[in-house]
Amino acid sequence: MKILLIKPRWFVKGGLYRLLESVKFTPLNLGILAALSDGNEVTVADGDWDAIPYEKDFDLVGITVTTFTSEQAYAIADRFRAKGAKVVMGGPHPSLLPQECLAHADAAVVGEAEYVWKELLTDAGKGELKNIYKSGRPTDMDDVPAPRRDLLNETSWISCIQATRGCPNKCLYCYLPEVPWSAYRKRDIEKVYKELKSLKQKVIYFVDDNLFADPAYAMALFDRIAPLKKIFSIQAPTTIAKNPLLVEKMAKAGCFHVQMGFQTSNPQSLKWAAIDHNHIGDYKAAVSLLHKHRILVTGFLMFGFDTDDKGIFVRSVAMAKEINLDDANLYVLTPYPGTKIYEQFKKEGRLLEGKDRMNFGWANAVFKPKNMTPEELEAGVQDAIVKLSGYFRRKLPLRLAERPGWLLRHPGLVRSIIYGLFAKRDISSKLESGA
Repeated sequence: MKILLIKPRWFVKGGLYRLLESVKFTPLNLGILAALSDGNEVTVADGDWDAIPYEKDFDLVGITVTTFTSEQAYAIADRFRAKGAKVVMGGPHPSLLPQECLAHADAAVVGEAEYVWKELLTDAGKGELKNIYKSGRPTDMDDVPAPRRDLLNETSWISCIQATRGCPNKCLYCYLPEVPWSAYRKRDIEKVYKELKSLKQKVIYFVDDNLFADPAYAMALFDRIAPLKKIFSIQAPTTIAKNPLLVEKMAKAGCFHVQMGFQTSNPQSLKWAAIDHNHIGDYKAAVSLLHKHRILVTGFLMFGFDTDDKGIFVRSVAMAKEINLDDANLYVLTPYPGTKIYEQFKKEGRLLEGKDRMNFGWANAVFKPKNMTPEELEAGVQDAIVKLSGYFRRKLPLRLAERPGWLLRHPGLVRSIIYGLFAKRDISSKLESGA
């Protein structure tokens, strides 16, 4: 069969994810499915960097779908089905709302695809696709093949890798606890090492949701990959600061940047959203420890919790400066359709009618907050972004001066950091709904 695997476009110029306009984070999930498609002719199209080949004919089209790309995905699917191709959808959105997706697809994968993909391909070859494919258990990470990177658009200075899946935390705003792959699982360290060694890129991004759920595993992994002399960025919980040895090993292994979920400056919001692992009093010490090891810190902050009032924006800007962040990504609380928080807001009559799905990208208010209007929520976040952007720009020369080796060894990284900090951000920017 001729198979096309698609990731619809995620990023929009000037939008929330301004840094990623210059960074190719390739869809490893599609590369993994390609590796499981032996005997078939596979093409991968990343909508952020590749043109979708509508002019070509395919037997099967697979689309990975999030809530905020769902309308775009449906338009893509409809075009290919009109040409006679069979369409299968997978990812977070089909796992939460499979029946909705089946209005535009012949099949939906609920949960991880590794254990059902070959069955799906066999059925497709026979013309006998089932509506739903769902594995009976989470994927063992050692059963996950290395992605077909030859099919991914990796002509970049950065590459991605995954060592773990899942997260044990149960934060209310996160969709992860409600999808079948939430259980924390670890990949054999030697397999991670060999894949990392095979990458030509020197700058790496770990796509793991929470690699640190098992600190002993994380430390052993960092010890193993340190000799490769790569540098990497990673997502990490605030709790890593309670383990100085872990942070030391992470730095020695090449970590230069951490994206950390502080989430809020309001202790009541931590409680409301069940962010039980965070303690605001620990934030400054966490950043200080990372800075001690020359690790840059981008903080994630979210707004719109029921316990937030209109003063949350000023307090959060002050906190970001007080704890000495190097950058921050600011988000609007976004309830994904199919999750408990979405159903809660729906029951309370707080969902905003007529919001297109591209509004569900964590940049726009799609519900009525408790203590402000939706317009005040969006305006407050935008104002906080503007105020912090100037602060971070002023810090940039010092941060780069502290790392002179970057200027020579990793020019693509330096350009991306400078572009990200100086690029204008407007959270009202959205994806187009069409294909």
